[in-house]
Amino acid sequence: MENNSKSSDIISVPSIQHNVVSCLLSGAVLNLGNAQHEGKRPYQEDSFGFSDIAQEKTGKKGILAVLADGMGGLSNGKQVSTAVVNALIEWFNDDNTVCENSVDVKRAVETINDDIARSYSSDGRVTAGSTLSAVLIRDDEMSWLCVGDSRVYLKRDGKLYRVNEDHDLLNDLLEMYIDGKSELSAAFGNVQKDGLVNCIGKPRITNFDYNKKTFRLYDGDTVVICSDGVYNAFTAEEFNGLIKGSAMECASEIRDTVLSKNFVNQDNLTVLVLSYKQIG
Repeated sequence: MENNSKSSDIISVPSIQHNVVSCLLSGAVLNLGNAQHEGKRPYQEDSFGFSDIAQEKTGKKGILAVLADGMGGLSNGKQVSTAVVNALIEWFNDDNTVCENSVDVKRAVETINDDIARSYSSDGRVTAGSTLSAVLIRDDEMSWLCVGDSRVYLKRDGKLYRVNEDHDLLNDLLEMYIDGKSELSAAFGNVQKDGLVNCIGKPRITNFDYNKKTFRLYDGDTVVICSDGVYNAFTAEEFNGLIKGSAMECASEIRDTVLSKNFVNQDNLTVLVLSYKQIG
């Protein structure tokens, strides 16, 4: 199947469309893959990017992978998703930037969000928004930060682990149920349960999902970042079975399998794959 990624959505690394793209870390190689499609929607509102993969950059700073899903229920979703990806990649690539973990990424995102909110939500209402999932890999350590419902997964030793939580109404309602303040049926029966309660573009982001302490990657680990147009198409078992082969083959297979299901209301879909292999 033809790769339907649009070059305008690929930030910083146009060569990512080649079959194999790798970057060197200290004692390891990171293979990168991506795939994207607009689904049944008339236009693409997802954006993504990788930081500079030149060895002099990755050896010192590592690599940052970013995905943002513009919110279709609001105006200017594509503009916001592109703006946050561009700004975060540009910040990370700057020679003066010191970024060692997700706490540093969080500070940058707060500044970027302030700029976006001033541009699109000046009256205090959220008129444009986007999710954000960012993964930083430095040497053998991984950090991540998420806002909204785009997801980060880690596959290790054949098992698939979901890293972050969705910032949607359902999670809030489930917390109320756990606290004894609501019935379980009220959570799953709410017609707005999938609505986001947190996003880029809010005048003040109330919740960041991130790891304050980095965790170690091991040989053979695969990190997957994806928008809801991907993970909503699969059971956990199906998704796990698709995460294999090279990073680019994996990303393409995930995209093609989603499209083969031919869902009537298929959302935009974007997937990034980072495969970690130790060397030496």
